[in-house]
Amino acid sequence: MASGIVAALIAVLTLGFEEGMRRFYPSKATWLGLRSKHGRRAVRAMRERMDHAAENRLTRALATLLVGLVIIWVASASLLDKRWQEVVLDVLPTALVGIAMMRTSSTLRRIAERMKDYERDLGEDPDRDYGTGDGGPAAIAL
Repeated sequence: MASGIVAALIAVLTLGFEEGMRRFYPSKATWLGLRSKHGRRAVRAMRERMDHAAENRLTRALATLLVGLVIIWVASASLLDKRWQEVVLDVLPTALVGIAMMRTSSTLRRIAERMKDYERDLGEDPDRDYGTGDGGPAAIAL
């Protein structure tokens, strides 16, 4: 029972962390700090990796498999000599982690969109390739 409570708490924290990332990361100050410390290309590469990771279907497939396993687990409650309510409480942490996994792609997509908006606010075109240079003023001159 205690391990189930700890697992549920960790699952809720995982879901909360992802929701926080989805809503607040990166703030404009954080983005500007990353950009001044690591450079324009590094921050842009980070955004492009997030875009690429958002397109990955593996996370959604694993989450779908996890949901299927949860359904089978609840359906087999009579074979486990438990009531279905007890089994639902047992699988609650797994279901919460599955929800977090399902939301990962859209979270990464939203973070990348926020970073594109910050680039647009500075007058840059986030879809333009600046080549191998550092993307300095000459690269974005009109």
